[in-house]
Amino acid sequence: MSKQHWFSVAAALALTACGGDDAATPIDAPAPIDGPVSPDGPVAPTRVDVTADITGNTTWTANNIYVLKTHVFVRSGTLIIEAGTRIEGDNGSSIVVTTGAKIDVRGTAAAPVVMTSSQPVGSRAPGDWGGLVLLGQAPINITGGTSQIEGFPAGTTGTTYGGTAAAHDCGKVRYLRIEFAGFELAPNNELNGMTLGACGSATEVDFVQIHKGSDDGLEVFGGTVNVKHVLISQVLDDGLDWDFGWVGKAQFVAIQQSTGSNQGIEADNNGNANDATPRSAPTIYNLSIVGSNAAPGGALQNQKGMHLRRGTAGRIHNAVVLSVTDFPIDIDGASTAAQSTGGNLFVKNSIFFDNGNQATWQDATDNDGGLVERAVFLTNEATNREADPMMAGALSLTAPSFAPAAGSPALVAGNAATPPSDGFFDAAATFVGAVGATDWTTGWTAFPVE
Repeated sequence: MSKQHWFSVAAALALTACGGDDAATPIDAPAPIDGPVSPDGPVAPTRVDVTADITGNTTWTANNIYVLKTHVFVRSGTLIIEAGTRIEGDNGSSIVVTTGAKIDVRGTAAAPVVMTSSQPVGSRAPGDWGGLVLLGQAPINITGGTSQIEGFPAGTTGTTYGGTAAAHDCGKVRYLRIEFAGFELAPNNELNGMTLGACGSATEVDFVQIHKGSDDGLEVFGGTVNVKHVLISQVLDDGLDWDFGWVGKAQFVAIQQSTGSNQGIEADNNGNANDATPRSAPTIYNLSIVGSNAAPGGALQNQKGMHLRRGTAGRIHNAVVLSVTDFPIDIDGASTAAQSTGGNLFVKNSIFFDNGNQATWQDATDNDGGLVERAVFLTNEATNREADPMMAGALSLTAPSFAPAAGSPALVAGNAATPPSDGFFDAAATFVGAVGATDWTTGWTAFPVE
C-alpha cells in the first residue's frame, strides 16, 4: 500500500572501555564517549521522520532519533532496533508489526530502547501517540478464528490477527521502555501501551516497561505468548488486561497504579461468549500489584487488585496486592465463579495488605452467585495471608523500589510456591511478589512525570 521508506544511517564510531584482560591501560586515558564523534566532540543524533510502511528487513540505529509521523506498519521482513535507539511518536502514530513480519528490539540494561512522545519534556502526556502493536497467528476464541485488533477504523489493512499456529513468532522484545502511549478511537476500541494480538509461544517479551499510558499498559488478546520482567507504571486504565483465550505464561510482573488508574489486572475470556474456547487461562508467578494508596471510596472505588470476569480462568502464584483502593480480588459473573469453584481459577501463596474494603471483599452489586471472595482467597486458602510485605518504597511515583525490605514475609521461602522448571519459569524465584531481594527494575527503567 505504501512505498518502502529507506533510511540513510550515518556510520557510528564508538569508543568502548575494555576490562578483564592483561593489557596495560594508559594512566591519562580519556573517558569513553557514547555515540558518534567528530573532531569537535560528540555528534547529536539525526532526527529521521518515518512516514511510510516497512516492507523489508530494516535496521534502526542509536545514532538516529526516529520520529513516527503516522501509523507505521511493518508488513514484511524484520524491523531490527539496536540498543540505545530512541523512537518518538507524533499524535496519531504507532508501530504495528503485522502477521507477516517480525520485530527485533535489541535493548540492553545499559542501553534500553525507548519509545516515547515527540512532545518536548515538560509537555508530554498519556495518549500522545499510539504505542506498539504485535500481531500474530496463534489461536484466539473469537468466532472464525481471526479478528481485527482494537484501536483502528474497521477494515484497516494489516490489523487482522489470529490463526492456528500456536508457536507463531512475532519477534523478540528485550529492554524496551514505552512512554506516554495509548489513545481511544472509540469506547472499547483503544490502543494500549503495548498490544499483543495472538502472538505465539516463539515470541519473546522480556524486560519491558510501559509508563503513563492513557489506556491499558499491556493487553494480551489471545495467543500463547509468554512474558517476563514486565513493569507497568501509572497508566490511566488497567495495568495488565487479557481477553479472547490467552493461555500463555508470565513471571516477574510489577504493576504500579496511580490515582488515575483502574484495575491492576482486568481479565476476560470473551465478553460475548463467556465459555468460548480456548478459554483464557494464563499461568502467572511472581506478581506485584501496587495501588494508589488513596482513601477508599469516591471516583477511585473501582481500583481493584484483580478484576476477574467474563469466564476467565487462570493460575496465579506468589502475588502481592498492596494499597489498592477497593478490594484485592473480585470474581465477576457466574461463568467466572464456575471457574473458581471448579479449580481452574485461583490465587495462591499470596499476600494482601492495606487495601480498601479488605475486611469484606464484596461488591455492592454482587453478581457471582453468592461466591464470597474473602472466603475463597483467604479464609479457605491457607497459602494466602494478610501481612505487611514491607514494600513502602513501591508507592513512590518518581523513584519506586519494588524490593521488599529485609525481614519481609514476602522473602520467606516457605510462603512462596516454587515455579516449575519448564524452560520458561525461573524456579529459583521462591519469593512472593515480582521482585525479590534484588530489584530487576533498577538501572534501565524511568518514571518521568511529563
